Amino acid sequence: MAHYHQELSLLPSRQRARRPLLWQSLADVAEASAEQRLLEQLWQELDRLPPPAAPVGRIPLLGVPILNGPELLERLLASLDQPVHTLAIVDNSSGNAAVQSVLTRLEAEGHPQVERVRVARPFGNQGVAASWNQILTAFPELPWALILNNDVVFAPGVLAQLLAVVDPGQPQWVPLLPGAAAYSAFVLTALAWDRVGLFDESFYPAYWEDTDYRNRLDADPLVQQLEQGPWLAAMAAANPSGSATLAADPALAEANRSSFQLNRLWYFSRRRLVGDRRGGWRRRWLASWP
Repeated sequence: MAHYHQELSLLPSRQRARRPLLWQSLADVAEASAEQRLLEQLWQELDRLPPPAAPVGRIPLLGVPILNGPELLERLLASLDQPVHTLAIVDNSSGNAAVQSVLTRLEAEGHPQVERVRVARPFGNQGVAASWNQILTAFPELPWALILNNDVVFAPGVLAQLLAVVDPGQPQWVPLLPGAAAYSAFVLTALAWDRVGLFDESFYPAYWEDTDYRNRLDADPLVQQLEQGPWLAAMAAANPSGSATLAADPALAEANRSSFQLNRLWYFSRRRLVGDRRGGWRRRWLASWP
């Protein structure tokens, strides 16, 4: 472990960190003796590993779940005024023809501001938390992600301001919209979710996963929450409306009346607070949207 520590201290890198023989030896010791000291030393060494460098002058990862409103996604992409390395879209539309048409064209033709387009197509609507998690975990080589709803637009100049502020070498959460709309558009660095974890997928399909995550961010004093960005007023003016997803579909709005309250109950439940996961299937079944 001393040699491992010395190497990572001098030249920290993913290649140098990956030592299968060392990891095998440590796992053998832990399995045979329940020894935790060496394991903790390993985790502490890996905690020092810096993230990969961000693509210069580009948003590394732009992540967008979509359920409906493909024209809003096109509006969002039209508002891009800085280049994007990877656009990751999670298609929760369950095969909606209008959504498929736009996504298929994006995959085939690309976008002038985007280097590569990736589309994930789950079996159905996997929910907000799972969609955000899929975006984050599918691209661990990218040091930060800008995640937003498909009904958001960028005010001019905001992305340039963001590129100047976000530091991938720090655990950071950065909202682009103020107040209750903060999780409609936000940055999360890899080091932030490395510390705090992923979003809780037991909140389904939408709402309260953001409140839970905010609590976890607040509980970690090392995570930087940059909530006073100079872009907030411009973004709020450019995005004056609430959720277009629900407004566009009365059936979804009606279903949300139930799922919102069920998620609210789960948020305040002692079961959740103590890690008791009983009832996961029933909550998901009862909360599902059409």
